[in-house]
Amino acid sequence: MAGDAKGPAFDANTLSSPTPRKIVTCWMEQAGLTTMILPTVWQELASPPNYGTLPLMARSWWHVKEDLADTPFVWMELDDEQTSIADDVIQSFTAPCFPRTAPKDIPRLADARIIAESVAIGTEVLVTGDINSIDHYEVNGLLSDVTGRNREYVTTLDSALCGAHSHGDAAEQLLILCLATVAPKDRSAMWDIDTAYADLQRLRPAMVGAGLHNASARLEGRWEHSRDLDSVVGKARLQADESPALRMEDHWRQWLIDNESKCR
Repeated sequence: MAGDAKGPAFDANTLSSPTPRKIVTCWMEQAGLTTMILPTVWQELASPPNYGTLPLMARSWWHVKEDLADTPFVWMELDDEQTSIADDVIQSFTAPCFPRTAPKDIPRLADARIIAESVAIGTEVLVTGDINSIDHYEVNGLLSDVTGRNREYVTTLDSALCGAHSHGDAAEQLLILCLATVAPKDRSAMWDIDTAYADLQRLRPAMVGAGLHNASARLEGRWEHSRDLDSVVGKARLQADESPALRMEDHWRQWLIDNESKCR
């Protein structure tokens, strides 16, 4: 499966939080791709926690999700050659790449291994919200030197979303996919332009909280300058209705409700 990797990979923080996870999985669906989970990302999502009921439930659900036929995710595995490449990448990292980590601890750092796995598998880019503990410029420059390829290896989700939906119809598609993530769960409920705009206004602070500052600001501009808001809202509703990823989110919420009392 690893040899079939396409598109970007995502870090655990992006996939563990509802707002960015829904945006990411809808984005990948829109592009005809599944959402990749790298081996170390899977360990972070599904390893047993040592604190709190809700983290325990969330991680338990990831194990349930892995066995579902219509999951929007694909679990990646590294073969021996890719594992060797990842190990070499990790050894190449310098202290400035991870300024908050002691150099001796970098080989054991999950962030370092996730980046290395992304390079070894050959993903388009690793998308992360973590710009504090990872210096993206240092990492990208070093990896370009190591691999001989001058490209971006690590970027933020905010930059990736805006870059993939830069202008025109593509920018309007960003508005549509974000609206789809907040469309009514009751598929028979009315959702007119005013209600959709109110839902968008509630989504935007959550996006800012997830580090999607530029993407959030662009949604407002695209809404104001859309040539056909009826079409935008209709397309968002259709994507929400047809999205396996958003159906999975509905199942997830219900599973958490049903199992919360068992974890107390």
